[in-house]
Amino acid sequence: GTGWDEIYYGEMQELKNLATKKVAVFGLGDQISYAENYADATGELHDVLNTLGCNMLGQTSMEGYEHEESKAIRGDKFCGLLCDAVNQSEMSEKRVKDWVKQLLAEGILETGGAASVAEPAAVKSVAIPD
Repeated sequence: GTGWDEIYYGEMQELKNLATKKVAVFGLGDQISYAENYADATGELHDVLNTLGCNMLGQTSMEGYEHEESKAIRGDKFCGLLCDAVNQSEMSEKRVKDWVKQLLAEGILETGGAASVAEPAAVKSVAIPD
């Protein structure tokens, strides 16, 4: 176990009203030094939020990564955005921009359903520079 276990499997289990909330996870890690458990915490956080009923968005390709194993793998993708600022820092900015565009396309800012809160006017239009 880790220090996060108490939060993930204790405190977070008491969170209410997360069902159907749109959520995306991201993580930072060193895929070379920790090749056998690269960004595992991101995968664990994803699982906890998914179990709480969140609508999980933002899966990303594993192409270009050099890890061996990760709890963040879902099929042939990562459960969210993973960045390696140690070994691939030059790729992080593009990965983040692409992921934000993807999240917008997946509707992370769209509201709907009876329990939705009106979207603030300042958030309706988001421009992501190339």
